[in-house]
Formats: sequence, C-alpha cells, structure tokens
Amino acid sequence: MRKRTCLPTAILDRLLHHCDVLSINGPSYRLKDRLNLVTGGEPVP
Repeated sequence: MRKRTCLPTAILDRLLHHCDVLSINGPSYRLKDRLNLVTGGEPVP
C-alpha cells in the first residue's frame, strides 16, 4: 500500500514546491445554490 501513496505524494510535492497554497474558508456558493434548488427557494444573488 505504501507504493500507491508515494507516487501521488511525490507528484504533489514537485508541483507545489515553489507555490503558495491559499486556504479559502467561508460559505460555498455551489452548495448554497444546490440547497436552494433542493428546498425550492429562490437562489440568493
């Protein structure tokens, strides 16, 4: 099982070596619109 997790980890390490990773927190517009669709409400702009 170790070999299967090693390759994706190595690929991500090479891609993200010189990158800045941004963590975006907050409400998801996609999930909010989906909830409105399921509950029958109007989509909020």
